[in-house]
Amino acid sequence: MSSKGLVAKASALLFLLLLLASLGARFWAADRIIGAGGPTHITAHGQHVMLFAAGHLFHLSAGGAILEVVPIERLGLPDDPVDLLFMEDGSLLVAGQRPAMILHCDPAAWECRPAAEDAARLIERQLKVIPGPQPGEWFLTDARNDALWRQSPGSPPETPLPAGTLAAPNGLAFAADGALWVADTNHRRIIELVAGEADSLTIGREHAAANLFLNGPAWYPMMLALGPDGRWWVIQGAEHSKHQSELVIYHPEHGAEGRVDFPAEAYPTDLAASGDTVLVTDMDRMEVYRVAGDSLQVEPFGDAPLRARLADLREQRALLERVSLAALIGVVLFGILAILAAIRATPREKRWTPPQTPFDWDAAPESTPRTPGIHWLERNPATERSLKWAERFSYVLLPLPAVFGLAVFFAFYAQIGPETPADIESKLREVGLALLLATALFALMIPLVRSSMQAFRARVGTDGRRLYVRRPDGRELAIDPAQLAYTDRMILYRELRLPLTGGRERSLYQPGEVETWLAPLLRRARKLSAREQLQHEWRHRNRQGFWALFLAVALGTALLAFLIGV
Repeated sequence: MSSKGLVAKASALLFLLLLLASLGARFWAADRIIGAGGPTHITAHGQHVMLFAAGHLFHLSAGGAILEVVPIERLGLPDDPVDLLFMEDGSLLVAGQRPAMILHCDPAAWECRPAAEDAARLIERQLKVIPGPQPGEWFLTDARNDALWRQSPGSPPETPLPAGTLAAPNGLAFAADGALWVADTNHRRIIELVAGEADSLTIGREHAAANLFLNGPAWYPMMLALGPDGRWWVIQGAEHSKHQSELVIYHPEHGAEGRVDFPAEAYPTDLAASGDTVLVTDMDRMEVYRVAGDSLQVEPFGDAPLRARLADLREQRALLERVSLAALIGVVLFGILAILAAIRATPREKRWTPPQTPFDWDAAPESTPRTPGIHWLERNPATERSLKWAERFSYVLLPLPAVFGLAVFFAFYAQIGPETPADIESKLREVGLALLLATALFALMIPLVRSSMQAFRARVGTDGRRLYVRRPDGRELAIDPAQLAYTDRMILYRELRLPLTGGRERSLYQPGEVETWLAPLLRRARKLSAREQLQHEWRHRNRQGFWALFLAVALGTALLAFLIGV
């Protein structure tokens, strides 16, 4: 082998390794971006604030000084929390969703025990929890089942509201008068729940989340807290796929009264009242804000060490996003270079190996044998059987990727909720939509298979002067050979395809049938190159060829979308 060939092979191997390294870097960066999430949950009580960010609980003073940083794993929580709540005695409630669980923790020693276990077992995803007015009583929102659960000591969990009252409820809090307020997210409202008959609850006051104070369609209330002025402060989001939310203030009697203006591109996600201010997290800008209860003035919260930690998180995520983008570019670039190097490493005479044909065209006679009628070419039984089994397996196997794709998509979709971090949510939707597109395309292959099998079932014969075609629907055609075109593998007549082979080297007909009966006729037809075949099918609008080309392009697009989503 020449030195150029060795260099080309080494280059192809190098580019392949770089491609794999880029793909690995893409997955690594995507995983680290999830772990480098900004502050999502916050709660406050007296002189203490608890903040969750990037897999850690930050125990802060009321002024924002770091008192302690605790990894979430220390609490025994397998995933990021979906709720934090300080109790009146200074203990901390931490809720998780996969699986749904509630931990009652002592921040002094970080000893945790389960709470409201019976109710938590009934919740699949997305919960908020608050202690009730009675000792040992708990209230939990259940976004998946559109329910509010109440658990009392010694009693099984119950739903004190009629079915259909709530739709994906989220945040909840007690007012000073003892009424329970809930963010009824998908009903686009906040509601007051008061005592009804027996132990039931009923709706008292309610306020629509769509109001004149919004800058956009942030109609879905998610988190709410009773502010220092006795008004309700509510974080409202747009549709879950959009990174847009606003903080609206509601008077208990009169409804929406104002909006807090945050810096551009802010994404408020959680809030907690602290003294005469309200603390708000922003997981996109990786910030924590302090909002004055009277003037609504917004300023950064936290001392220098806390702000330095948040700045480090911002830089870390920005770096990971740059690495992810560079890795994606590397996947595309090194993939192309690897292909080009592999082509260059292959001797010129071997870069394209024409497919072998089972027919000896040169051995064909000058004319067809004399026959009193039409000679219908005898089919190859082995090829017939393989085609039948291939068709059956296609009908069974092709739907499987579709079913799998749908299952994966809905599994992803089920994980998306108001509490899902924006970066994770976006990736889940991108991957899920790419899978859904691929699913649809796999399903569309079934009619292509059916159409192709119909072409294989057509019978071909000749009387020595014309080509006869008996289609599966019973119709027969008599065609002048001069109107035909052909390749080594098929005969073409207008939009009609007549395959001669059932595989790369397996004839659809018995040995000698094509050479003896068809080859003499095809001397009057036009033989097509691969390019001329495409032109012919384009000119005559061949459905199979167009359908196959469309699916190939669409599947390639879906694969690219999947890689970008990942």
